[in-house]
Amino acid sequence: MSDRHADIFQQLNELMKRLMEQGLKEQGDPNRSFAYGFKIVIHDAGRPVEGEPPAPEEPSSEGTLEPIAEMYATDDDVTVAVDLPGIERESIHLSLVDGTLTIIAGGSQLTSVKMPVVDADSMQSRYKHGVLEVRFSRGKAIRID
Repeated sequence: MSDRHADIFQQLNELMKRLMEQGLKEQGDPNRSFAYGFKIVIHDAGRPVEGEPPAPEEPSSEGTLEPIAEMYATDDDVTVAVDLPGIERESIHLSLVDGTLTIIAGGSQLTSVKMPVVDADSMQSRYKHGVLEVRFSRGKAIRID
């Protein structure tokens, strides 16, 4: 990637940060923490890049998006929130395998979150206004007498 492209992404990142900080100031809490970001996957017309596995024979013209996931933990539960605007509820698939929550949405959006110890059977999810929330109860500590 040329330096010019890297500069553009740096400028975009700085602009996003300023916009988030301005929005928080307008809401009255400039010190509140926030998360922002993006991930862009660029396919190089099927040509392999050094150090990467060869591209598939028929490269897809569509990339994948990695939505940002935020985790909120309390003593009793853990909640993961993901923005998935415009996604149909029926196209969202969740799995918890080996302590990693994987969310596949619409076939083109994928994100994974490494979870703390949680009770997998307690999973509850809610999708409202383009935001998916997945909640788990924390794993119960074993008391030794």
